[in-house]
Amino acid sequence: MYGVCDGATPLVAFQDENGHNGAYLASNLFANRFKAQKEIISLEKEIIEANEALQKEMERYKVDTLKKDHLWCTCIAAVRIGETSVQYAQLGDCMIAVTFHDETVKVLTKDTVKGISARAKRKREDDRKKGLPVPDEHVFQNIQEQLKYNRYLANMPNGYSVANGMPEAMQWIQKGEISVEQIKEIFICSDGIFHPNWSFEQTVQYIRANGIQTYISIIEELEKQDRVRPDDKTIVSIDLSGM
Repeated sequence: MYGVCDGATPLVAFQDENGHNGAYLASNLFANRFKAQKEIISLEKEIIEANEALQKEMERYKVDTLKKDHLWCTCIAAVRIGETSVQYAQLGDCMIAVTFHDETVKVLTKDTVKGISARAKRKREDDRKKGLPVPDEHVFQNIQEQLKYNRYLANMPNGYSVANGMPEAMQWIQKGEISVEQIKEIFICSDGIFHPNWSFEQTVQYIRANGIQTYISIIEELEKQDRVRPDDKTIVSIDLSGM
């Protein structure tokens, strides 16, 4: 079993007794639970159980779980390689792709976080038309207010998926199986490796041709040019050509 967990930047200042924030705690809870399993039959079942454990952990720390912007959140993408098939499961914007023996690339998951700010703005506009109480749009020019509003669209229709303890998250797990015989390589990554102008297929093809480190250098240079805070970058490449 291989996977990537990427905690979502917290919007509140919570830290546990070791100085860890909600993003760290959520992503590590998932990672540690998966590492501790001697045998995993169903990735979906493991994600459901880890999500339930996350809810209990937040309750233990007296997190107000009715406030969605207070929830500890993590995205996750994982694969389980069996004798005949590869099982995959995902929540959020961690991604999974495979390459086939004919060198074609297939992206197995959808980035549900992509475009969330535009969808959130449309929802606010629609709600205002319905007469629902929504702050004026100028309020959301404040990035913190925008992010806070976005968190309330977690695990909702036209929102995005994320593991945050909500039972509803389980309705949005993207999952499936694919024959091992078809696959040459598997790629799993966090959103920190996304190129702003390339599709994920293009990213995978570039990495295969030029290597992970060369590609990461490109992303780091783009971050410097745009003066954005560097994001965590995790990518797992699994070669199955010898199986």
